[in-house]
Amino acid sequence: MTHSYRTTRRAALVVGGALLCAHMTMAALSQAPLNPAKLVYGDRVAEYLDPYFSQNWQLFAPTPLSDDRGVLARAACADGSVTQYYDVSARGVQKVQSSRFFPSRENRIVSAHLQNLTSSEELLRRIRQQQTNDKKPLLPPLPYEKATEADSIEGLSRYAYDQLPAVCDGETERIQIRMYVHELPPWSKRHDPSAEGKVLVHDFAWQKTGDLR
Repeated sequence: MTHSYRTTRRAALVVGGALLCAHMTMAALSQAPLNPAKLVYGDRVAEYLDPYFSQNWQLFAPTPLSDDRGVLARAACADGSVTQYYDVSARGVQKVQSSRFFPSRENRIVSAHLQNLTSSEELLRRIRQQQTNDKKPLLPPLPYEKATEADSIEGLSRYAYDQLPAVCDGETERIQIRMYVHELPPWSKRHDPSAEGKVLVHDFAWQKTGDLR
């Protein structure tokens, strides 16, 4: 084994080890509790990890879902017309329910983005809840929160665009998504047929289809 070969191999191992350490550090920072480093570098970490290395630790459902949530979308056509809203998340749910042993993971595209839009850091949630109780101005969204929301809106808009290929005769210029959350009646009213939950709706800004391709 020549000296040059050993030197090249060592250099490759050092570079590879440094890249691996950098990747693990960024992945760990994304899951760390709120801290000064996360406030400063959170948006950069999110840009690096998404979409191929995003972290999601909802496997064991520490907070069981008590609502039904999904995404509607409508399109603005080249001729100026606007379509009705279509339920673009229903297809993924149907594909999961149609195969219990080998379910499709398509629905996770929607659920992961919705989780990012509806959840926040525990510390920030407590601070804002306390500010609400004290009737004080709420802490505005932090930079990494804005970056995460923007990424989720873009991801959902791109998914909706893929689910609506036939609208506008293929000449769709913009897509708008609407998130809905149907809060189910509490367990104490499970035997009350008249019990109804509350429906929360949030419309996001229009997205140009040219930016979603």
